[in-house]
Amino acid sequence: MLLATAGPSALWYLTRSTGAVALILLSASMVLGIAGIARLERRGWPRFVVQGVHRNISLLALTLLVVHIVTTVLDPFAGISIINAVIPFTGSYRPLWLGLGALASDLLLAIAITSVVRRRLGAPVWRAVHWLSYLCWPVAVVHTFGTGSDVKQVWLLALTATCIAAVIAAVWVRAGFGWPSHRRLRGTAVLASVALPAALVAWLPSGPLGSGWARRAGTPAALLAKAGGGTSSAGAPAAAVGAFDANVTGTISQTAQGNGLVSVDIALSVQDTALSAIHVQLIGRPAGGGVAMTQSSVSAGTSSAPQRFTGTITALRDTDIAARVSSSSQVLTLELTLQIDPGSRTVTGTAEVSPNQ
Repeated sequence: MLLATAGPSALWYLTRSTGAVALILLSASMVLGIAGIARLERRGWPRFVVQGVHRNISLLALTLLVVHIVTTVLDPFAGISIINAVIPFTGSYRPLWLGLGALASDLLLAIAITSVVRRRLGAPVWRAVHWLSYLCWPVAVVHTFGTGSDVKQVWLLALTATCIAAVIAAVWVRAGFGWPSHRRLRGTAVLASVALPAALVAWLPSGPLGSGWARRAGTPAALLAKAGGGTSSAGAPAAAVGAFDANVTGTISQTAQGNGLVSVDIALSVQDTALSAIHVQLIGRPAGGGVAMTQSSVSAGTSSAPQRFTGTITALRDTDIAARVSSSSQVLTLELTLQIDPGSRTVTGTAEVSPNQ
């Protein structure tokens, strides 16, 4: 049978992308707030325009945060409930780092609500609650490093570093031109803008950028095992998988799933490689002699740890399959070129495996 082209589930991509964009927007809102909205007023660019930009950026950040939370809850892998996402430190998945994200979202929500009813609360109460934004942003940054699946990627490190640099610059601008009658507050702000990033840089190599962070961060053992755990059967760190090309053989089967859906399972054996078993499953609706995929899963490993790497299909054309799979310590790209014999339900072909840099 032939496999029809379709895309993978968007949940994982939405969770990552909305989290990154929300951090950018929250940082932009912080820059406008710290630098001082009144001090940005210019002829042709009046104060109410700057205030509107600040408010709209904050609301957009809150919207992206809601999408980030919803996609995280809907993703079944980590088993994060809406309670875990709203009430800090209640979950079993990386409780501290996920809890910091819940705390940051709660603080942002409190700031947004009090801003809407500002006139009823009065300026003093609103201003007191608005000071929480100075806590919300650094908590969100630490959450990004503690739970982010892309924490070791150059693009995320560069993005976060840019956000931090922008906020620090805003603090220094405000300290240089504002707070004239608050010398102690000015000194504290400048000291914090230097000490906190320095502490973050000192922590990262032994924390999220170090080896075994998934386990040390509090990822449940069952999820580590599901992802292959990045360890060998003896408990030592598993050796990294290098790039290779190899022939594969296997079988294909199809079963009904109900609601008009079918599941296609491809079990492949790879000879003389670090990954001796690859399993591909796609679920979809029969279409034109093939299957229009709506969701997928891919695993790769050995006979003793068949799910050392897990992931999804990223591209599918006829019987050519591309997938991205990962363990707690490595990400791989798989490219399968298969030939399927419908009569005997056997599969032959080649597998090209390359580690992501």
